[in-house]
Amino acid sequence: MLRDRILRGELGAGSRLDIDEIATAHGVSRTPVRDALKQLEGEGLVSVLPYRGVEVTRLTAADVEELFGIRIALERLCVARCVSNITEHEILGLRRILQRIDRLRRRDAAWMALNASFHDGIHAASRWPRLIEQIRELRTNVDRYVRAHARELGIERQREQHWALLQAIEARDAASAEAIIIAHLQATVDAMASHEPGT
Repeated sequence: MLRDRILRGELGAGSRLDIDEIATAHGVSRTPVRDALKQLEGEGLVSVLPYRGVEVTRLTAADVEELFGIRIALERLCVARCVSNITEHEILGLRRILQRIDRLRRRDAAWMALNASFHDGIHAASRWPRLIEQIRELRTNVDRYVRAHARELGIERQREQHWALLQAIEARDAASAEAIIIAHLQATVDAMASHEPGT
């Protein structure tokens, strides 16, 4: 799937996408390919350039910083609502995810999937679907760069922050939960600061 290849970094920033080649490779007409590319453009993953065709969107370090800045603001709101609305059953589910993460030793595909599930659980507890969708779009756009610098990010500090966040949520301490999610996401920005995306 084209979207997955972009998110996994198989199609890097600036890669040209030929509609005819994609259609032939998947045994479909140009129409569904154009529809798929339009959706990817809406998610910020591809850019349609006049006279140049379609390419995987390039994000500069400033772009990533801006996207994370917006995401941090939305995540603060999301986690505050989570604290107010989350059920004990949902808290138990988050705890089980973190226990599974604790058994992993590196930031691989399994770690990334569980990390996404943990954050998805927090988002779901906000009970605001439009907010959840906005965060999902922002996360989708920058995750390919996060994956590219996974080694620099490590997992120990993130593990500590995950557990601290869950503890604050369970204690219904919105202020602490907001402070932790800000630090958690800012750590990712800081870890990527010395790398220029899209080069």
